[in-house]
Amino acid sequence: MRRERLYHSIRLLLCRTADKRAAYLKKHDILGAIGENCRWGPWLLPLYPKLIKLHNNVIVHKTAHIVPHDVINRFLKTAYPDSDFGHWEKVGCIEIMDNVYISAYCTIMSNVRINQNCIISSGSVVTSDIPENSLASGNPAKPTGRFDMFVALRKMSKGQTVKFKNQELSDEMAEAEWTKFYNKHNS
Repeated sequence: MRRERLYHSIRLLLCRTADKRAAYLKKHDILGAIGENCRWGPWLLPLYPKLIKLHNNVIVHKTAHIVPHDVINRFLKTAYPDSDFGHWEKVGCIEIMDNVYISAYCTIMSNVRINQNCIISSGSVVTSDIPENSLASGNPAKPTGRFDMFVALRKMSKGQTVKFKNQELSDEMAEAEWTKFYNKHNS
């Protein structure tokens, strides 16, 4: 199993985009399930990938960590040699429902379901289920807003979005953004 995981991790490294990595995972039946229109950013394959299910329209940022196991029992057995904590490693499932965005530097721990229509903010650590229609943030991650309100606000501010060409922003556009920023913060 180690060789197979290493092989797939190397292959994921060779996939240049999150779309291609998700297609690779789906084609080779590596995760427990992967739905339509998913993007898998991480280059390395997590341990026990069959314990991870992604439903439709799920985006996982490349710096996110999906962790379906922990090895705390190993530490506890060393710290408390006379106590029985069971096996060294504890595993659990992770299910990410439809329309979920996992931001940069998030960690999703085992035995967690992130329900549909959720955004997990950057740097969050998800240790328990996240209810549907939530924006969640923090360590541990808790609902801090509503997905439907976020969508409505984004629709209202669509004039602020920019279609980049080769991810370059012209000096004029940058200057206009700084002007808006200073006007907002200095009024």
